[in-house]
Amino acid sequence: MIRRTIATAALVLAAAGLTAAPAAADSIGCEASYTITSVWPGTRDAAVLGQVTVTNTGSSAIKGWRVSWRFTDGSVITQVWGAVPLPVIGVVGMYAFGNESYNGDLPIGGSTVFGFTARLGGGKAPDVTCTPV
Repeated sequence: MIRRTIATAALVLAAAGLTAAPAAADSIGCEASYTITSVWPGTRDAAVLGQVTVTNTGSSAIKGWRVSWRFTDGSVITQVWGAVPLPVIGVVGMYAFGNESYNGDLPIGGSTVFGFTARLGGGKAPDVTCTPV
């Protein structure tokens, strides 16, 4: 019934010499921000506590997300919570995490946080990529 109504409206507009603009498609997208919240200096590498905030930046809800980054300075993630570690093969220093069953659904503008501990090698914060799934 709805399709017939839309088709009829398009025909009426076309007959009148008018055209209807196509409806904007919903976009999906997310962003992730990486933050170190605490540092415990050690003799060799600093132990840190950090968090990643995942935010839905699209115009429709998302059902899951994947976040990844690469440490190029020898840093190592030692523990993670609020996210599931995903396998990464063949790239040294690459880490990937996916949502848990309870924090994958994000409404428009919604966000969630997951935490980690790491030993940092002293480099700058990595560039973090977020992909809705």
